Amino acid sequence: MHIIVVGAEQVGEYLVRLALEVRHDVVLIESNEERAEHCAQTYDAQVLHATIGEEDILDEAGASQADALVATTADDSINLMAMVLGQEYEIPRLISTVNSNHRKPLFDRLGVSTLVDPEILAARHLLDLVVHPGGETVTSLSGHGVIYEIELDAGSILADRTLGEIDDDRALPENSCIVLIERDDQQLFPREDKQLRGGDNLLVFSATPLSQDDLTLFADQDE
Repeated sequence: MHIIVVGAEQVGEYLVRLALEVRHDVVLIESNEERAEHCAQTYDAQVLHATIGEEDILDEAGASQADALVATTADDSINLMAMVLGQEYEIPRLISTVNSNHRKPLFDRLGVSTLVDPEILAARHLLDLVVHPGGETVTSLSGHGVIYEIELDAGSILADRTLGEIDDDRALPENSCIVLIERDDQQLFPREDKQLRGGDNLLVFSATPLSQDDLTLFADQDE
């Protein structure tokens, strides 16, 4: 994908790094000279030291071939301008951070996908780590459930069993299910005949937080 990122503050720089790691084509537009120079020296991406409002800057960034435009600055007016310009260029996916919740309707009217206040999202994740201690990664879904990333131990009672068998025995906690299996750098979608193996990384959705007793199902039973 060809992705244009506007803003190289913390969220924007992390986005550039992650996108490059999975081999997307990234162009970064950054108005701060020091941040632009840092990113140009650090990442294998085209970095344009400019503001989003400069004439022809999106042409230089390859907007006509862009799959997505993502605005991540701390200034909602700049992010909104980027989204309006993205619409003019008919970029298929327009995504923006929104720093003040009361401005979100402005972005909604443009049909923009938004992330409101990334700092709150980070704080929520930190709270998840406090409330759910252990080796698993936990992400709350704003009142709509919890996603756990758990490595399955070889000695777990779930290992070497198919998902169909696990479902028949109701071995998983109530209101939870395995939504993805990651094995040997491959993503495997859950089917009844798919057998779990020790070392699999599992994405587990639960409508309610899992207890520590629930999480022991995924651990070595001899421990």
